[in-house]
Amino acid sequence: MNTKELLNLTSRGAIWNLGNKMLYRLCQDYPDHKSPEVITAKIWLIGRSYAAAIERGKKKEQDVDSFYESRVVPKIQRSHLDQHLDEVRQFSEICFESIPIILKTHKYLTDLFAKISGQEKRSLASKYLHFHCPSLFFLYDSRAVRGARALCPRFRVDMPTDNVDAEYANFFLRVVHLRNKIQKNERRLLSTREMDNILFNVGL
Repeated sequence: MNTKELLNLTSRGAIWNLGNKMLYRLCQDYPDHKSPEVITAKIWLIGRSYAAAIERGKKKEQDVDSFYESRVVPKIQRSHLDQHLDEVRQFSEICFESIPIILKTHKYLTDLFAKISGQEKRSLASKYLHFHCPSLFFLYDSRAVRGARALCPRFRVDMPTDNVDAEYANFFLRVVHLRNKIQKNERRLLSTREMDNILFNVGL
Protein backbone atom coordinates (compact mmCIF):
# COMPACT_ATOMS: atom_id res chain seq x y z
CA MET A 1 0.00 0.00 0.00
CA ASN A 2 1.54 3.31 -1.08
CA THR A 3 1.42 6.53 0.93
CA LYS A 4 -1.33 8.08 -1.20
CA GLU A 5 -3.55 5.08 -0.48
CA LEU A 6 -2.79 5.44 3.22
CA LEU A 7 -4.01 9.04 3.16
CA ASN A 8 -7.43 7.76 2.06
CA LEU A 9 -7.69 5.88 5.38
CA THR A 10 -7.11 8.91 7.60
CA SER A 11 -10.75 10.01 7.68
CA ARG A 12 -12.38 6.60 8.08
CA GLY A 13 -14.42 6.13 11.23
CA ALA A 14 -15.90 9.63 11.14
CA ILE A 15 -19.04 8.41 12.95
CA TRP A 16 -16.95 8.27 16.14
CA ASN A 17 -15.77 11.89 15.89
CA LEU A 18 -18.43 13.37 18.16
CA GLY A 19 -17.90 10.75 20.86
CA ASN A 20 -14.14 11.33 20.74
CA LYS A 21 -14.64 15.09 20.98
CA MET A 22 -16.57 14.51 24.20
CA LEU A 23 -13.64 12.57 25.67
CA TYR A 24 -11.12 15.21 24.57
CA ARG A 25 -13.30 17.89 26.13
CA LEU A 26 -13.64 15.92 29.38
CA CYS A 27 -9.87 15.71 29.78
CA GLN A 28 -9.41 19.33 28.75
CA ASP A 29 -11.98 20.59 31.25
CA TYR A 30 -10.80 18.27 34.04
CA PRO A 31 -7.05 17.75 33.45
CA ASP A 32 -5.91 16.75 36.95
CA HIS A 33 -6.45 13.79 39.26
CA LYS A 34 -7.58 15.13 42.63
CA SER A 35 -11.36 14.62 42.66
CA PRO A 36 -12.74 11.06 43.01
CA GLU A 37 -15.57 11.98 40.63
CA VAL A 38 -13.16 13.25 37.96
CA ILE A 39 -10.87 10.23 38.24
CA THR A 40 -13.79 7.82 38.06
CA ALA A 41 -15.39 9.56 35.09
CA LYS A 42 -12.21 9.64 33.02
CA ILE A 43 -11.00 6.12 33.77
CA TRP A 44 -14.49 4.67 33.31
CA LEU A 45 -15.50 6.51 30.13
CA ILE A 46 -12.20 6.21 28.28
CA GLY A 47 -11.70 2.59 29.30
CA ARG A 48 -15.21 1.48 28.41
CA SER A 49 -15.31 3.51 25.16
CA TYR A 50 -12.11 1.89 23.93
CA ALA A 51 -12.62 -1.68 25.17
CA ALA A 52 -9.80 -1.30 27.69
CA ALA A 53 -11.64 -1.02 31.00
CA ILE A 54 -9.38 -1.09 34.05
CA GLU A 55 -11.82 -3.45 35.78
CA ARG A 56 -11.63 -6.03 33.01
CA GLY A 57 -10.24 -9.26 34.44
CA LYS A 58 -10.53 -8.20 38.07
CA LYS A 59 -11.45 -10.73 40.74
CA LYS A 60 -15.15 -11.44 40.52
CA GLU A 61 -15.75 -11.26 44.25
CA GLN A 62 -15.14 -7.50 44.20
CA ASP A 63 -17.88 -5.44 42.54
CA VAL A 64 -17.00 -2.61 40.17
CA ASP A 65 -18.14 0.18 42.52
CA SER A 66 -15.96 -0.95 45.40
CA PHE A 67 -13.04 -1.60 43.03
CA TYR A 68 -13.11 2.03 41.91
CA GLU A 69 -13.68 3.36 45.42
CA SER A 70 -11.09 1.24 47.23
CA ARG A 71 -8.36 0.83 44.60
CA VAL A 72 -8.63 2.95 41.46
CA VAL A 73 -9.38 6.33 42.99
CA PRO A 74 -7.05 6.30 46.04
CA LYS A 75 -4.06 4.88 44.14
CA ILE A 76 -4.39 7.47 41.38
CA GLN A 77 -4.89 10.27 43.91
CA ARG A 78 -1.68 9.25 45.69
CA SER A 79 0.27 8.86 42.47
CA HIS A 80 2.54 11.32 40.67
CA LEU A 81 0.47 11.17 37.47
CA ASP A 82 -0.23 14.91 37.40
CA GLN A 83 3.48 15.70 37.70
CA HIS A 84 4.21 13.40 34.75
CA LEU A 85 1.43 15.00 32.71
CA ASP A 86 2.75 18.47 33.52
CA GLU A 87 6.19 17.41 32.32
CA VAL A 88 4.99 15.96 29.04
CA ARG A 89 2.62 18.88 28.35
CA GLN A 90 5.58 21.20 27.88
CA PHE A 91 5.75 19.66 24.40
CA SER A 92 3.20 20.25 21.66
CA GLU A 93 4.51 17.70 19.19
CA ILE A 94 6.45 14.48 18.83
CA CYS A 95 10.11 15.31 18.31
CA PHE A 96 13.58 14.16 19.33
CA GLU A 97 13.34 16.02 22.64
CA SER A 98 9.82 14.92 23.54
CA ILE A 99 10.03 11.20 22.75
CA PRO A 100 11.92 10.17 25.94
CA ILE A 101 9.39 12.06 28.10
CA ILE A 102 6.44 10.59 26.18
CA LEU A 103 7.73 7.06 26.65
CA LYS A 104 8.61 7.64 30.31
CA THR A 105 5.10 8.97 30.98
CA HIS A 106 3.49 5.97 29.30
CA LYS A 107 5.71 3.62 31.30
CA TYR A 108 4.75 5.33 34.55
CA LEU A 109 1.02 5.05 33.86
CA THR A 110 1.29 1.45 32.63
CA ASP A 111 3.05 0.52 35.87
CA LEU A 112 0.46 2.42 37.93
CA PHE A 113 -2.43 0.63 36.22
CA ALA A 114 -0.67 -2.70 36.78
CA LYS A 115 -0.43 -1.97 40.50
CA ILE A 116 -4.13 -1.16 40.57
CA SER A 117 -5.43 -4.03 38.46
CA GLY A 118 -2.72 -6.68 38.66
CA GLN A 119 -2.63 -6.83 34.86
CA GLU A 120 -0.84 -5.19 31.96
CA LYS A 121 -2.86 -2.20 30.87
CA ARG A 122 -0.56 -0.59 28.28
CA SER A 123 -3.49 -0.21 25.88
CA LEU A 124 -5.54 1.71 28.45
CA ALA A 125 -2.48 3.78 29.37
CA SER A 126 -1.95 4.81 25.74
CA LYS A 127 -5.60 5.71 25.27
CA TYR A 128 -5.86 7.56 28.56
CA LEU A 129 -2.78 9.62 27.78
CA HIS A 130 -3.91 10.29 24.23
CA PHE A 131 -7.05 12.05 25.41
CA HIS A 132 -5.01 14.17 27.83
CA CYS A 133 -2.26 14.96 25.30
CA PRO A 134 -3.75 14.26 21.85
CA SER A 135 -0.74 15.33 19.79
CA LEU A 136 1.76 13.14 21.67
CA PHE A 137 0.37 9.62 22.13
CA PHE A 138 -0.70 7.01 19.56
CA LEU A 139 -3.43 4.56 20.54
CA TYR A 140 -2.05 1.09 21.19
CA ASP A 141 -4.06 -2.11 20.81
CA SER A 142 -3.84 -5.36 18.86
CA ARG A 143 -5.29 -3.85 15.67
CA ALA A 144 -2.89 -0.92 15.75
CA VAL A 145 0.06 -3.26 16.32
CA ARG A 146 -0.98 -5.43 13.35
CA GLY A 147 -1.33 -2.35 11.17
CA ALA A 148 2.06 -0.95 12.19
CA ARG A 149 3.83 -4.26 11.58
CA ALA A 150 2.14 -4.72 8.22
CA LEU A 151 3.18 -1.25 7.06
CA CYS A 152 6.72 -1.29 8.56
CA PRO A 153 7.67 -4.98 8.70
CA ARG A 154 11.44 -4.44 8.70
CA PHE A 155 11.58 -1.67 11.24
CA ARG A 156 14.41 -2.00 13.74
CA VAL A 157 15.65 0.48 16.30
CA ASP A 158 18.08 0.45 19.21
CA MET A 159 15.84 1.19 22.13
CA PRO A 160 16.70 2.46 25.60
CA THR A 161 15.72 0.04 28.33
CA ASP A 162 15.32 2.52 31.19
CA ASN A 163 11.97 4.19 31.87
CA VAL A 164 10.17 2.70 28.86
CA ASP A 165 7.66 -0.05 28.26
CA ALA A 166 9.44 -1.95 25.49
CA GLU A 167 6.24 -3.08 23.75
CA TYR A 168 4.78 0.41 23.51
CA ALA A 169 8.15 2.04 22.75
CA ASN A 170 8.76 -0.27 19.79
CA PHE A 171 5.24 0.36 18.51
CA PHE A 172 5.49 4.12 19.06
CA LEU A 173 8.81 4.50 17.25
CA ARG A 174 7.57 2.33 14.38
CA VAL A 175 4.56 4.62 13.93
CA VAL A 176 6.77 7.72 14.10
CA HIS A 177 8.93 6.19 11.36
CA LEU A 178 5.84 5.52 9.23
CA ARG A 179 4.51 9.04 9.79
CA ASN A 180 7.86 10.52 8.77
CA LYS A 181 7.81 8.43 5.60
CA ILE A 182 4.33 9.68 4.70
CA GLN A 183 5.37 13.27 5.41
CA LYS A 184 8.41 12.92 3.16
CA ASN A 185 6.40 11.44 0.28
CA GLU A 186 3.22 13.50 0.58
CA ARG A 187 4.55 16.68 2.24
CA ARG A 188 1.92 16.43 4.92
CA LEU A 189 2.37 15.70 8.63
CA LEU A 190 -0.49 13.52 9.82
CA SER A 191 -1.99 13.94 13.28
CA THR A 192 -1.85 11.13 15.81
CA ARG A 193 -5.57 10.54 15.24
CA GLU A 194 -5.05 10.25 11.47
CA MET A 195 -2.25 7.74 12.07
CA ASP A 196 -4.53 5.81 14.43
CA ASN A 197 -7.18 5.62 11.70
CA ILE A 198 -4.64 4.25 9.23
CA LEU A 199 -3.36 1.61 11.64
CA PHE A 200 -6.82 0.50 12.78
CA ASN A 201 -8.02 0.07 9.19
CA VAL A 202 -4.92 -1.76 8.01
CA GLY A 203 -4.96 -3.96 11.10
CA LEU A 204 -8.59 -5.07 10.82
